[in-house]
Amino acid sequence: MQYSGTFAPRSLAPGSSSQSGGTATAERPAIDDPIQEARDLLRQAAHLPFSARFPGQWSMRFTGHIAAARGALLRHIARTARPGSTINRIEAAEPRLHAALERQREEHLALSRQVDELYMEANLHLDADIWRMIDLGERAILLEMALARHHNRLARLLDEATNRELGGEAG
Repeated sequence: MQYSGTFAPRSLAPGSSSQSGGTATAERPAIDDPIQEARDLLRQAAHLPFSARFPGQWSMRFTGHIAAARGALLRHIARTARPGSTINRIEAAEPRLHAALERQREEHLALSRQVDELYMEANLHLDADIWRMIDLGERAILLEMALARHHNRLARLLDEATNRELGGEAG
């Protein structure tokens, strides 16, 4: 799993305790990473089974996954906006990364617009047919890929800041 810089271990997250679900499982890792959560939810939405006999059931499940992914993305955006966030601390310590980190922040608007549009489209008609399911599933995959790129760029920026901090640059 890539590190987005916005996660906090569940045992250290505000309002959590190690006794209230801090145990890692295959379905729920011990790390609270909203970008990874959003990616996982979008991937699950895109791969939901479809039954022509029960199209409303697929629509409700798909919309639920997209709504949860939307919430996770909003958590990521809120976390990065905090004054003490990881990317704000890195930016203060490494001013040379300002432009790259600002591009990451600007991308939040486009990503949130895309997830909002997908959510609204999923809510438009609850009686989906196979073609609508394919279209919405493809859009979920494309959004998951966009989040993956965002996630990976942030991980590279964090790695670059950490390597420089530790003297990892080759002279």
